[in-house]
Parts: sequence; C-alpha cells; structure tokens
Amino acid sequence: MINTLLRPLRYWLSVPLWGQILIALVLGMATGLIGGHAIEPIQVVGLMFIHAIQMLVVPVVFTAIVCAVMSLDQLTQMRRLVLKALSLYGLSMIFAATIGVLCAIVIAPGQGMALHLSTAATLVQHVPTASEVLVSFIPISPVAAFVENNVIQILIFAVLLGLSIRLTGEAAKPVEELFKSFSKVVFKFSHIIISFSPYGVFALIAYVFGRYGLIVLLPLVKFIITVYVGCVLQIILVYGAILLANGINPIKFFKAIGQAMILSFTTSSSAATLPVTLKCAQEKLKISKNMSGFLLPLGTTFNLNGLSIYLAVATVFAANLYGIHLGLTQYCTIVITIVFTAMGAAAVPGSALIVMGAVMGSVGIPLGALPLIAGVDRLNDMAQTSTNVIGDLFATTLVAKSEGNKAFDDEAEVVVADEQVIG
Repeated sequence: MINTLLRPLRYWLSVPLWGQILIALVLGMATGLIGGHAIEPIQVVGLMFIHAIQMLVVPVVFTAIVCAVMSLDQLTQMRRLVLKALSLYGLSMIFAATIGVLCAIVIAPGQGMALHLSTAATLVQHVPTASEVLVSFIPISPVAAFVENNVIQILIFAVLLGLSIRLTGEAAKPVEELFKSFSKVVFKFSHIIISFSPYGVFALIAYVFGRYGLIVLLPLVKFIITVYVGCVLQIILVYGAILLANGINPIKFFKAIGQAMILSFTTSSSAATLPVTLKCAQEKLKISKNMSGFLLPLGTTFNLNGLSIYLAVATVFAANLYGIHLGLTQYCTIVITIVFTAMGAAAVPGSALIVMGAVMGSVGIPLGALPLIAGVDRLNDMAQTSTNVIGDLFATTLVAKSEGNKAFDDEAEVVVADEQVIG
C-alpha cells in the first residue's frame, strides 16, 4: 500500500530537474487559466522562491568574480576577454534592436487602437546622463552594494579585490584559499536552492496566467506577440546562426542551457537566474568555472539583447498609437540610442521604463503610452529576460571557444570542446 502511494513520488524524483521544471511550467499555465483570480494567492510560493534565489546573487557573483580574477596568469588575459565580450555584446545588441524595429514595422502593433493617451511623461522623472550612469557603477560603500544587490557595483568591487589579492602574492595565500573554499560552499548552497525550481516555477506561472488570463491580453496581444517574435528571431537567426558558423551545434547548445532558459522566463530576472546560468555553463557546456564566473556576471550587466528588442518594439508601438510616422533616420536613431542606453540600464533603478523614456524622447515620441506598456511589462519581461540570459551564455561560449578552449588556469576543465559537448 505504502509502495503504491510512493510510486508517483519516486517517478517524479527520477525525472531530471529540467524535465521537472518543464512539467511545472505546463501545469502552471493550465492551473492559472482554469483557476483564474482564485489561484493568485499561490504567488506567495513563487515570491519565496525568487527571494531564495536572489539571496544567492551576492555570494555567487562576488566569489565567482574574485576567484576568476585571482586565477589570471596575466592582466592582459582579462583585458582581452573583456574586449571580446564587449564587442560581442555591442554587435548582438545592434542585431537585437534592428530585429525589434523590423518586427514592429511588419506586425505594426498599436495601429488602429483608438486610445486617448496623455502626452505627459508621468512615469519618467529623470533620464540619467552618461556621466551619471558611469558614476553609479562605482559603489560608495561595498556594504550598500551588497544590501541592494547591485550586480555591477559588486562586480567592480570584486574585480578590484581579486586584482589586489593576485598582486599581493604569497602574503595573500590564506585569503586566496579562503575564497576558493567559500566558492565551493556557495556552489553547494546554489544546488540546494535550485532543487526547488519546479515548485517556484509552477507558482509563478500559475499566478501570471491566473491574474491576466487570455481575455485581458487581447487589446495588447499584437504588442506582446511582436516582442516574442523578435526574441525568437534573435535566438534563432543571431545566436543560432553565429554558433553554427563557429562550428557549434545550436540544438545541443540550447538543450544544454534549457534549465536557465525556463527559469529566466518564469522569474523575469537575469540576476536571480545567474546561479543556474553558471551551473549550465560549467556542468553542461563545460566552460571553466573561472571563465564563466567572470563573463556571465559581466553579461548580466551589459549584454541586454532582450531589453533592446523590447525597447525597439515599445517605441514603434507608441509611435503607432500617436499616429507618428517614423523614417529611416528615426529608426537608426532608435537603434543607436538603445545600444548606448541599455548597456547602463542595470545600474539604474526602474531601468526599463527610464531607458524606454530616453529612447522615445530621442525621436520625439510622447511618453503617454508608458502606463499602457507598463501594464503588460511582466509578460514581455519574461521573453526579454530569457533572451538576455541565452545571449549571455551565447557570448560566453563564443569567447571561450575563441580562447582555444583554454580557461583562466590550466587545471580547469576543457572549455567548450566540440567533440565532447556541443558539436
């Protein structure tokens, strides 16, 4: 009798984690659509999971960056990796913004919607200047950066601390060993939290579909579809094609990072997904701990392809709502503005709407559509965040391959070996 009752549990536990997450995603959608608003209290389970995984962000980013920088043989290695990564980020964001504009032109979200919109910029109080963004990168206090989960400030502090330990030499050996040991503890801690992913995913998806349903989305369905189409095209045409051109099997690549894709889609947070992203890079793609630990937090901050698509679509959507005709010059301005403003978005609170205001303002579009866009931001955020995370793994994989399958240290595992992992 007991064995019969425990059989479903044994079967569930025998399913790989990625399979459990996928099942939870489908069941969450069905539960939300059937339960409607009555299912909304389940959000508390999802929020608890998000808080638990966000709890990992500071220790994971901090220890990963410090350990990666400590393992550098030469400072020129870090300079070379950063230049390669930033070049890839810039190029992929240009592609993303262009794809977003083209999708918005073809699908034309917002055209024919009879809405009376204000021209007031009620949601955007201040668009930060480039100098303000750069200054915000440097933490006034590392403690404040840790408390606020400010990834870019933690990243910069960790890089400087790692360099200091590396340059100190023999006298810093005890500190170096402490960080290496603590890194293993953090990794085990991550495994514990990540094991609860299916239950958090179920709760989050059930809440989203229960609250919004399908009827609520109909007036803005073209806008949402355009964002999702743009993200899919970015993943297939940009990520997939470039991976294939570099001798990497895209299908095996996407299969290897499936867990990070699903989790980022449901949590809508690149930072919260970072522990899982690192796990996929190290365990599935076989990218060394030091290289992935350095490049993935960097990508979380600067490589925002999904956001670029979202901003482009939202800007054209707002123009259509107001009946404003955009020409080639305006479209080019949108793409350029997105690339330069989105890269610093992670350091600014409420970044998506603030940057969106800056992009719309660059081509003279009133900001009255922002409240409408903000109403479905959560649904669009799911697509753009997963695109961001895939883009981070895509760029890290290419940089790793370009380094001749060598990590920061010779003792690490082979990086992205075609014959072993994804080709």
